[in-house]
Amino acid sequence: MKSIPIGVMLLLALSAFSAAQAQNKVYTWTDSRGKLHITDEAPPAEASVKEVVEAPVVTPADARQREHRRQQSEEARRQEQRRSEIEERLRLSREADERAQEAVRKADELTQQALEYRKRFGNTPSRREQFKYKIRAEEERAEAARAAAQRAIDQARTAAEGARTALNPPTAENQ
Repeated sequence: MKSIPIGVMLLLALSAFSAAQAQNKVYTWTDSRGKLHITDEAPPAEASVKEVVEAPVVTPADARQREHRRQQSEEARRQEQRRSEIEERLRLSREADERAQEAVRKADELTQQALEYRKRFGNTPSRREQFKYKIRAEEERAEAARAAAQRAIDQARTAAEGARTALNPPTAENQ
């Protein structure tokens, strides 16, 4: 219920303000009953004036200049937002590349360990049989590391493509 009087007050304030643009003055005053009034007309003598707002006269040239500054500000904000997006995409791309390099290094290391393990414990048929589960486990670890490295490489490619797209957004000609 309280939102209706507030809405009415805001509506009155907006209409008073728009009407006041022509008058350049908006009066806020309270009558003897305590009712708040917002008008562009001077209050009666018995009213207690709360506030008088004087709006400066805006010439068309000033309005154009203000609009031009607003557009420049908006364009600068868009450029800064784009620059931030590009920097973020580049950062994500670098991090993904580092993760991929680390995953490849780990996969190579585990593959080398599996080969050495096979060489050490699989040099004879009886030893191969005896250590076949351990050899298989080492090979599976190496294979899982290679699969993780491939996923990291794919993620790095995706991140790099995202960075390239952010740097060179597609235009109507390129599509």
